[in-house]
Amino acid sequence: MGDTGAVRITRKHGITGAATATGATVVIDVFRAYSAAAYAFAAGATRILLATEVHEALTLARQTPDAVIMGEVDGIKPEGFHLGNSPGEIISNQRLVAGRTIVHRSSAGTRSARAALDNGANPVFVSSLVVASATAAAVRQAADLTIVSSGLSGTGVAEEDDICGDAITLLLCGDPPDMVEVGNSVANLARARTLLAAGFAHPDDVALCTAADRFGFAMEAAVEDDAVVVIPISDPGS
Repeated sequence: MGDTGAVRITRKHGITGAATATGATVVIDVFRAYSAAAYAFAAGATRILLATEVHEALTLARQTPDAVIMGEVDGIKPEGFHLGNSPGEIISNQRLVAGRTIVHRSSAGTRSARAALDNGANPVFVSSLVVASATAAAVRQAADLTIVSSGLSGTGVAEEDDICGDAITLLLCGDPPDMVEVGNSVANLARARTLLAAGFAHPDDVALCTAADRFGFAMEAAVEDDAVVVIPISDPGS
């Protein structure tokens, strides 16, 4: 646990760590879930429904008029999904996304957020580098904060999530990092090179995921009628 003076911060990792989160919580997934979510909102999506499994995503989509399904299993877009877990695909398909509800399933990020909410964490914000400063602003008034790095498949270490968590911590303690440098450091990770080489990734995904503070909104997740709904908060902290 760290104490920034204004906010006491506890760091957790993976789905297991998220399942112990209490109080104000930030769940991070840089490559690529909560980068993709941010780009979806920027493209005009009205809300995102988080799913933990493929069958749940397909069911939610059937129950939701005009829904678009995005996500992955082992990085790959499942059958029946409209979009992968990819900011690049979203930018290439903005007309598909605009004005619609997105159903989103990923191996780490969506499952970690659900685990935190199931444990009673509140409020819960989902984050990545592209909304890091806005997320820090949204939780600035919290006395205690849990930051969860979703990690690789929700179990392994993902250095990019820890770097994003470090940046949010510094922002909260009044020692803001150079966010361009933070983005560049993530873009140069071995994980970034692996993603670039993966057959399932859009060629622009790494650049889009590492565009630190590209957007000025935070993304809050909450349970509504047994569904996890994410909405953009355009004036965080107000």
